[in-house]
Amino acid sequence: MKALSLVALLLASLLHSAAASAHAVLKSAPPRATEAYATLVYGEDFVLAARVLGQSLRESGTKRDLVALTTGSLSPASESTLASDGWRVIHVAPVANPAMGPQPTGFPPRFAYVYTKLYIFKMTEYKKIVFLDGDILVMKNMDAIFKCPGFCAALRHSERFNSGVMTLVPSVELYDDMMSKVASMPSYTGGDQGFLNSYFSGFAHAPLFDPDTNYTPDQYKYMRLPTVFNADIGLFVVNSGRWMLPRSSLYVIHYTLGPFKPWLWWSSWLVREDPAWHAVRARLPKDTRGLHGGLTARQLFFERWMVALPLALAAALAYLGWTALAAAFSSAGLGSPLQRLAAALRPRAHAGASPAGGLAGADKAGADRGGAGGDAVMRCLAAPGGGAGDVFPRYFTAAALASGYGCVVAVTVATILLVPPEVEPLYGWILSYEWGFLLLGLTYGLYLRSVYRAGRRAGHHPAVHAPKHAQSLPLPVAETAASAAFLVASLLLAPWLGRLLRISSFAGTIVATVFIGLGVIVVATVQFAFLPAQWYVAGRLAGAAGSGPRAS
Repeated sequence: MKALSLVALLLASLLHSAAASAHAVLKSAPPRATEAYATLVYGEDFVLAARVLGQSLRESGTKRDLVALTTGSLSPASESTLASDGWRVIHVAPVANPAMGPQPTGFPPRFAYVYTKLYIFKMTEYKKIVFLDGDILVMKNMDAIFKCPGFCAALRHSERFNSGVMTLVPSVELYDDMMSKVASMPSYTGGDQGFLNSYFSGFAHAPLFDPDTNYTPDQYKYMRLPTVFNADIGLFVVNSGRWMLPRSSLYVIHYTLGPFKPWLWWSSWLVREDPAWHAVRARLPKDTRGLHGGLTARQLFFERWMVALPLALAAALAYLGWTALAAAFSSAGLGSPLQRLAAALRPRAHAGASPAGGLAGADKAGADRGGAGGDAVMRCLAAPGGGAGDVFPRYFTAAALASGYGCVVAVTVATILLVPPEVEPLYGWILSYEWGFLLLGLTYGLYLRSVYRAGRRAGHHPAVHAPKHAQSLPLPVAETAASAAFLVASLLLAPWLGRLLRISSFAGTIVATVFIGLGVIVVATVQFAFLPAQWYVAGRLAGAAGSGPRAS
């Protein structure tokens, strides 16, 4: 019993130590300077952004402190990485959003704790603080901004200022006054920016800050920062990929576009300044796990293995499908699939059709070309009710379209969830195309297989005469392959048509993409209606004949 008690005590001690280490937090280092750049790291998703911001500040040559505020939502490894990068990590209590915004719930979900940013106003260990949002890239040394007295920010949207870059003098009295008004003062954004605009209500009339002028600490209560200290990427995008000021004059690029942050791989499709951010990311030092360039373990896994996996799966599926198809064709006396494909692609003279108008009347040459009698399928789809029109189940075309686009939507969602957003843009496009095409081929292929089997189960119909020759029973492989090739080529081209046409404007890129997208939708609609009909008719032909490929 004593031995068991000792073992239990030892296990409890080990568990307690493990729990303590799991919840250990990095102890904040003391200030090293009298002024500091500060940012707020909301969670793990923003660690990479903070690291790139810090790297750009270090490369600018600044000697100010770098302060990363966090609410304790970061892992010990991430905190250690930020500390090794040179950040002074400080834990602060989260400030809940008081819901004083115009939205139905008061604020967007991502703004739940943005009021925590206000903590910078009480950091009196520093004489002055410059706050920078995590989606900022510093282009050159911007220490001149510390000359700005009082509260300084850049105007946006006429009389509103942006809180992504702010210069301030910390004060406990100022912070306490802010906290006393948080629950009652409105916010036009539903976040800290709207609150600060309400709090500093007279800011719009402030004079413009000149970095070449030396100001006394009490000369101005507010000053407006020039655009060069907070260059909005949104203005760059809507201005056809051009800055309104010389790029060399910019101290800061602020990536303000919500769904197009530079650490999201799809952002580079629209934002031409993303390479500057990724260049700084590539120079990041190793983190505490030994990964360099801002890599994450998940990103490394996807870039090493998940790129090759769909190629291997596609090759294996193609081999299995080909062998099964070859066996089915051989058992039906149709020769090899390669011979049937060559016959379908070979031009032939059109022969006369049977007056019966059924599938048995489809000419043999048409069957060779059309893989299950494409012309006959059209006649069945167009025939009036009571004749060939009831070859197909009720609402067949509507169900076929819903299934086709349902597969596209499901695969799109699955691909978005599958590909890590932090992968490099090239890998992001490769992974999304590979996995998207593979999953679409699997899901839609299974649907066509079920349609074929449904046709076989339906069996004989007066409008579907059993063919006299087994050779007129090919599966619509050629049509399916051609449709797949068109869809793949269109989706590969759609995002890049603007680039190929050398269109640099935001509107032009969107218009070019929408234009080719509409064309793809029109053709895909025809294919989603026609391909299932061909496979269903092929199944009925096989069922009527009592033989034929089983599309296994």
